[in-house]
Amino acid sequence: MHTSDLYLAVHWTARASALLFAAALVAPALFRSSGQRSQGFYLGFILAHTIHFMFVIGLVRATGGANMFPGGRSVADVGGWPAVFGIFALFYALAFIAFAARRMGARARSTLRVAGRLSTLFLGYMFVSTYVPLVSRSRWYALPAAIVATAVLVDASGRRLRREPTHESGAHTRAGCAL
Repeated sequence: MHTSDLYLAVHWTARASALLFAAALVAPALFRSSGQRSQGFYLGFILAHTIHFMFVIGLVRATGGANMFPGGRSVADVGGWPAVFGIFALFYALAFIAFAARRMGARARSTLRVAGRLSTLFLGYMFVSTYVPLVSRSRWYALPAAIVATAVLVDASGRRLRREPTHESGAHTRAGCAL
């Protein structure tokens, strides 16, 4: 694969990952029965980012790691392959903590819920902090930054914005719908 193709693949897989991350965060606010849909988006996000990492590895190998970090720093400048794989490990740790907290929902212990929220916020911060400095190159980078920032805010707002059924005093309608 040519270096320019690798750069393109790295950029597009990062954008796909960001959009799937945002979709996973807003799905509960948009759909009443979003558990499976949200989990699917979240697993898609992890898969897209795994593909992104594969292209990053290819790009590092093709370029010798030159200009892979902000300020034109190379992979060697930040610690070499251990730093690259450390970043990957941090991503997976955060992503799976957030996924576990989402999957367990209200059944999760408070420490997992807090860790999940913090992991989600940090992942969102990483996307936004990557895209915002690139806006000076192209205004289009503002779009994924805004989408992810909005999704993180919607997710952080919790149940207040979600269309989840409320069952006050145990009353249910016969059709199973919340009023």
